[in-house]
Amino acid sequence: MIIKKFIAKDFQGALKQAKKEMGSDAIILHTSKLRRGGILSFLFAPQVEITVAVDEKLQVNSDRLRKPVSSPVVATEANGPESSLQDRDPGEKTRAQTAPGELLQELQTMKNLMKEVKNKISEVEQIKGISQEVQPFYETLLNNQVDKELALSIISRVESRLPRDSKGDDELWVRDLCLHTVQEYIKEIRPIDLPWDRKGVLVFMVGPTGVGKTTTIAKLAANMSFLEGKDVALITLDTYRVSAAQQLRTFAEIIGIPISVVFNPQDLGAAIHHYQEKDVIFVDTAGRSPYKDEHMEELQEFIEVANPDETILVLSVTTDSSDLINIYQKFNHIGVDKIIFTKLDESYSYGRILNTIYHIRKPIAYLTTGQNVPDDIEVPDTLDLARMLLREGGGL
Repeated sequence: MIIKKFIAKDFQGALKQAKKEMGSDAIILHTSKLRRGGILSFLFAPQVEITVAVDEKLQVNSDRLRKPVSSPVVATEANGPESSLQDRDPGEKTRAQTAPGELLQELQTMKNLMKEVKNKISEVEQIKGISQEVQPFYETLLNNQVDKELALSIISRVESRLPRDSKGDDELWVRDLCLHTVQEYIKEIRPIDLPWDRKGVLVFMVGPTGVGKTTTIAKLAANMSFLEGKDVALITLDTYRVSAAQQLRTFAEIIGIPISVVFNPQDLGAAIHHYQEKDVIFVDTAGRSPYKDEHMEELQEFIEVANPDETILVLSVTTDSSDLINIYQKFNHIGVDKIIFTKLDESYSYGRILNTIYHIRKPIAYLTTGQNVPDDIEVPDTLDLARMLLREGGGL
């Protein structure tokens, strides 16, 4: 396998260089943008660097290439007693004694290198069947932090839907096919639905610390009150942070809706009963560490008393995919119905959204894109989300 890098002012230029030098069978492994250094770097447009690979048939004669490795001790004995370790100077003796350790280290290095090469060859084999017009979309998914296995699954489905006689002439058609396929991997979108014939719909917001639960509740309460004309009440259980309770109280006063601060499960039951004629009751919980059993047990007590209609887990897209999935699994012990992803304005890639919902199989309720209340919250559209995932470098 031969791997080389090519740099040009745009993707097509770099791809043209790669095809010219390495042939049409070259496979794109990675694409990135490069910006020149120096004080005047802003005057120059960024360049595109692509890494490509091509297979070559290697016939290795192991007997011919193998070189004999002699042990230092054996070589010493062959030279006779006068050349023994006892007769050598201390420095030479130390080098001879440490040679086996150095050899083991080199062998381990070679083993790790071979493993890395094997993994790379396996990756090349996986993407070998991907046509050139589809490969850029695969790279875009990877650059947007979509898991490699998931990206391959998406692109393989795209590839299977391409006409066999496709010449790659219609680039827009291929892009539309990619968009449609990504949409299929997005679980349904399901915002809060308030029945017209019911009062006192109870919505719990849960999640780890720092994801923006309080601000999200303020946005939802304001929009439902002002835009939908709903009668809304707020309850906060976040008594650990005085600032959080005060923040939500300030929002409630501005919006003109009632709020109660609750300290224990018994008081929560009374507050819910007090607001039972409201259209919707939002409950803001304290940020919990999903890895501390006592925090989750305390939250479970509130959930059991309240028996909410919906429990929505709030997650930040700035968190790694594996951590997002682990957090969900911990909170799902209390029951999670939907997900809200926050802080899209603080990230340049949104593949973590796709990775998470693909694994947990829960619908998305809302996305938040900033701190402004009541703005910066929206019900996502699957097509728009697919476009975000297929746009190079992400971005809103």
